[in-house]
Order: sequence, then structure tokens, then C-alpha cells
Amino acid sequence: MEKDSYGTTLKTIICLVAAIFVQTTLVQLLPRTIGAGLGYIDWLLLVTVYVSLQREPVRAMITGVFAGVLHDFFSGMNAMGVSGLGYLISAYVTYSIVSIIVVDNLLVRVLVVAASSVANTSIRLLFYRLLGIDLPVLAGGGSIASTIVFSLIANLGASILLYLILDRLFSKNAGLRLRRSEARRRRLW
Repeated sequence: MEKDSYGTTLKTIICLVAAIFVQTTLVQLLPRTIGAGLGYIDWLLLVTVYVSLQREPVRAMITGVFAGVLHDFFSGMNAMGVSGLGYLISAYVTYSIVSIIVVDNLLVRVLVVAASSVANTSIRLLFYRLLGIDLPVLAGGGSIASTIVFSLIANLGASILLYLILDRLFSKNAGLRLRRSEARRRRLW
């Protein structure tokens, strides 16, 4: 059981590192037309929500805090921890929904991502206002309402594809499938 836990933790860390790379670096390297659209996607939030969907509250909360600290550190924000609080509350919202409703179908996952996306964006913008810190340059330079709406739509679209990939990565039967496919290849030879 512990070996499985270490493997899941390692996969979560790898997903967070990949998400922070995509969110901070890859968007800047792409052409402006593609990068502007990808700027609305919050990859760290999507990884945090996915971990929260696995019904492990402690891992979800720790993932949310680390995702927020990584985001604040790599984006050069003045307020360290504001994103961590936003991701933490998003993980809590997700786990609260997951503990009541079974989220094995796509519709419920989309609704959970929508609730978490709106909660995360609203909390981060609210805390920037409360702390008197200048708002970060919003993706696309739009208003707060348009940022919330566009990030919601972008996160919903990206979550469908990302969660299909993460389902394969975090599947408990992934190792078994790999061994079976190797055995089939050997049998054919």
C-alpha cells in the first residue's frame, strides 16, 4: 500500500512540475495568438482538482498549497501564498463535492472543474484587492469578469483532454496493462 502511495506522490510531483513549466514557460515561447489563448488555462488548478477527485483529502490539500507556492514563485508575484490559498480552497471545494457525489462521469467532473475554477480565480482576485496589491496583468488584459469567464471556458476545455491523459497515468492497472501488452508481444514472436 505504501509503495502505491509513493508512486502516486511521485506522479503528482511530476504533474505539478510539468504544469508549472507549461503555465509559465511554454506560453511565452509560443506565438502570441496561441499563447494568449493558453494563458487563460490554469494547469496547476487542473492538476490540483484532479488530485482532489481521487478522494484523498490530505494529498489534495498539500497539492493545492504546493501548486500555489510554485505559481507565486515562478510567476514573480509580490504576494507569496495568495495563489496557494486559492488552490487550497479549490481543493477543498472539489473534495467537498466529491465526498457527496460520485464523480465517475464526465458531466460531474466538468461541473467540479467549473466550481473550482470560479472559486480559485475569484479568491485570488479578492485577496489581491484586500491586500492592496496591484492586480497581476490579466490574461489578454481584459476586465475581471471577462477573465473569470474566459478562464472558466479554457479550464473546462483543457480539463477534458488533460483528465483523459491523467486517468491513464494514475490508473491502478497501468502496470498490469503494460505487462500484459509485453506478454502478448512475446507470444506473437
